[in-house]
Amino acid sequence: MEPLVEVCEPSEVRIEFALNTKCRATVRLRSLTATTSVAFKIQTSSPRKFLVNPPSGLIPPSSFATFQVILKPQSHLPRSYPRSPSDRFLIKTAEFVANSSGPSPTHPESINSWFASRPYGFSTRDLKLKVAFVGPLLLHHAVTRGDLDAVRNIIKRQRPILADFSPSQAESLLSAATQLSKPDDMVHLLLEAGLRIIQNDRNTKDKEPHEEDTNVNKEAVVEVEVEVGEEVFEASRRGDATRVEALLRGGGSVKYRDRYGLTALHAAAFKGHRDAVVVLCELAGLDLDCEDDEGHAPLHTAVEGGDVGTVRVLVEKGVNVNAVNKRGATPLYMARIWGYDDICDLLVSRGAVYSVISTAD
Repeated sequence: MEPLVEVCEPSEVRIEFALNTKCRATVRLRSLTATTSVAFKIQTSSPRKFLVNPPSGLIPPSSFATFQVILKPQSHLPRSYPRSPSDRFLIKTAEFVANSSGPSPTHPESINSWFASRPYGFSTRDLKLKVAFVGPLLLHHAVTRGDLDAVRNIIKRQRPILADFSPSQAESLLSAATQLSKPDDMVHLLLEAGLRIIQNDRNTKDKEPHEEDTNVNKEAVVEVEVEVGEEVFEASRRGDATRVEALLRGGGSVKYRDRYGLTALHAAAFKGHRDAVVVLCELAGLDLDCEDDEGHAPLHTAVEGGDVGTVRVLVEKGVNVNAVNKRGATPLYMARIWGYDDICDLLVSRGAVYSVISTAD
């Protein structure tokens, strides 16, 4: 039978794990029927670990409903992560038909009673939901024990995780990786996945006080440019192509770079915001092969983001498909690290090479 609902992305219960505290994840359901309300009821294989709120409900035709999964405080790390084979959820669904007498169900207990009152032979259309644990704590633990697969799978599920690390968190993670008996693969994976280490700005400490006094007006102009440029950057990162276009047509600058040297195009490409990438390519007048502090071109970050459509936009705009970052990695090399077969096929068809060029320290 055809399903009555579908689980919106992510299609699993994805929980950012922390010790000794309640952890929550929200699941969104979309009705696939245009004429009938759908009743749903949630069951879990681990009722001692999880709470569900609400445990049941109604979804109007062609509409949405959400429920929250709450992991009770845990004193130990999960036995397996990110995927937890022992933890599962079952979503039981059925077309809702109101009883001929009595009020329509308006709360979970009424929905449960409605399910219980169905006649013999009544069947439901069920969906299974898997559980995945992610978050900085588990990522650090996986790095510490040298589990490349776990690290790779956490980052795939939680792509912004490394970019959101504070400088101290980033340094701690890199330190854990370098202490492994064979650190190269782990370090390379973290750096290619977006771990950034901030270097001290030598120009700041060498600058003489009188230089600041003689450049007050110039700095005021620069501050305005930075403010507008940061707005272009943030709109690009959010994927607000309309706002990006308006800012650029109004004279907005794309010179702004964040603390890692990323431009607006890098940010939009990483997030897979194709429309924003198109606008930036066509209106910004910037170098489409510009590099961040680690030598990543926007094509590198598009590959990291994993959206083949965004990669295709950049390739069709004529970027260098064999751009090499400071560690010698090409976009094709990175696509193969992450297992993005569709991106690999696209890049190969455009003449990309896999080889990694050694760079001097």
